[in-house]
Amino acid sequence: MKLREFLTVFEQSDRLRIVKNEKDVYTGFLALMEHAGDMEALMDAEVKRFRPTPEIRHKEWRKRGLMAPLQPQETPEYSFSDLQMNLYNTIYL
Repeated sequence: MKLREFLTVFEQSDRLRIVKNEKDVYTGFLALMEHAGDMEALMDAEVKRFRPTPEIRHKEWRKRGLMAPLQPQETPEYSFSDLQMNLYNTIYL
């Protein structure tokens, strides 16, 4: 399936992470993707894999000088009420 076709299943408010050759080529909301530069060149690329990926971080991690957002396999050192979770729909091309 092509990326152009695959994106039709998402809502405009969904967060996407598009990865090509092990590098992030886009991270953000689907609605803002058209303003992200040369994304049209990727629209005919074949989707190889899809995976929802959670990102867990402290709500004020930058302000407090804490470590960057956690990877899915890491354990947080914060209390649960201090955390914020974003779900990225990761698409591998």
